[in-house]
Amino acid sequence: MNGLSFDWGAISQALVTIVEPWTLLLIFCGVLGGLVLGMIPGLTAAMGVALMIPFTFTMPPQIGMSLLVAVFVGGISGGCLTAILIRMPGTPSSVATVIDGFPMAQKGQAGRAIGNAVVASFFGTTISAIILVFSAPLLATFALKFYFAEYVAVGIFGLTAVAALTGNTVSRGLLSAVLGMLVATIGISEADGLPRFDFGFTQMTGGIRLLPALIGLFAISQIMHEVSRTKKLQITTTAPIDRIFPSLADIRHNLINYVRSSIIGTVVGVIPAMGGGPAGLISYAQAKSSSKTPDQFGKGSVEGVIAAESANNATIGGALIIMLTLGIPGDPVTAILLGGLMIHGLQPGPQLFMNNPEVIYSTYFSVFFGSLCMMVIMLCASRMLAKVASVPTQILMPVLFVLAAVGTYSLNNRVFDVGVMCAFGVVGYIFDRWRYPLPPFVLGLVLGPIVEINFRKMYSSYGNAWDLVTRPISLSLLILSVLSILFSIWRHRKHHREMSASTWEEETAA
Repeated sequence: MNGLSFDWGAISQALVTIVEPWTLLLIFCGVLGGLVLGMIPGLTAAMGVALMIPFTFTMPPQIGMSLLVAVFVGGISGGCLTAILIRMPGTPSSVATVIDGFPMAQKGQAGRAIGNAVVASFFGTTISAIILVFSAPLLATFALKFYFAEYVAVGIFGLTAVAALTGNTVSRGLLSAVLGMLVATIGISEADGLPRFDFGFTQMTGGIRLLPALIGLFAISQIMHEVSRTKKLQITTTAPIDRIFPSLADIRHNLINYVRSSIIGTVVGVIPAMGGGPAGLISYAQAKSSSKTPDQFGKGSVEGVIAAESANNATIGGALIIMLTLGIPGDPVTAILLGGLMIHGLQPGPQLFMNNPEVIYSTYFSVFFGSLCMMVIMLCASRMLAKVASVPTQILMPVLFVLAAVGTYSLNNRVFDVGVMCAFGVVGYIFDRWRYPLPPFVLGLVLGPIVEINFRKMYSSYGNAWDLVTRPISLSLLILSVLSILFSIWRHRKHHREMSASTWEEETAA
């Protein structure tokens, strides 16, 4: 494989290997296992891939990589089910799905939300895989140009999504984002190695892990909310799920949303250390800004679910681009995949494309087949898995808490992480009660460290921050950030004027 040319002999060899019954069965089982892990809070795709690496030792590299990629696809996709049904994102990538998925379930549209999320996941993975196949060298070269200023600018661009995520409570949303960035500064500074805000606790020097915080904010807070609604625990009931397969109208009306969100997810996936969480949030914000009904976002909009799931699954292809072509892991999962390749004696980069093209093409095919298996499994089995929401509350809530605690503890075998989870559960509960939005807080928690560490490196290297406005890529991202804020303000004011005019007409008519 040279540039964008293809080795058709290697392609046919890889396809023959992938369509063998044993390989297809491995991909199917890998996707199923990844889905199960993705649905359980705390058990991430990274954990699933790490657990599967020993099983690939005796397999040919192309088959072993296919199995690991299948677990990757399933692990990223599985988190949407619990995010929609019980407001508990199974993975950090599904955090944006909660915003509209859970309200849809509360309105009796759980089947519609799940169906559209699954199809969006399929579209996002497939579109990113197509981009992976045809544009890997080009996009990897673009990502290689990212330096300190570009990382700062892309973080700022992501944070501008706060303006679109906060709706009519811009001030509360900005405060929420700032609090998230402040929490992200806890622990030892990567720039100078000094501890910050540890309050004398040694375990605080390690900082606040993202997953315990997310589980606390979205899972434990919801458990507290459900328990506090009544003095006597009631049986949880959900509206009947009469249709999981999405309608053609939903698919047709969101074609642009699929493509836009998938492209955003792929680009974010190419950038190291970003991942599906920021991709979903950024895509969600852009979908709201472009929507004809932005006021429905946060209340159960299918557009929001589609944007979030298309983007977070599209990061799969983006992360694989930079891992395969440059040997740079885009996220924790591809870091483990990188180790898997090296265990088989393969070094990612141009040499891998020239010396082992069958491994590259097998990876491509496994993404396509894995996304297809994911869609079939989710559409056929979601109705059965959704029955977890009909379990009596006095049984479901303790079980969910135990699962969340066990999953959190299993990440680093630290009881401290369980305490962090509980603390953020209280924070999430207070935010809900006082109507402070959680997504901006999460966005600040995720993107804050990226902005801080790269800004400090840039300033310490050059003594100034002029690179932000003198480098073309960073300047373009800053301009997009300003335009995004201005456009969101304009849309908000336009909507406010329309609502005021409608109210005035109704009062005049009365």
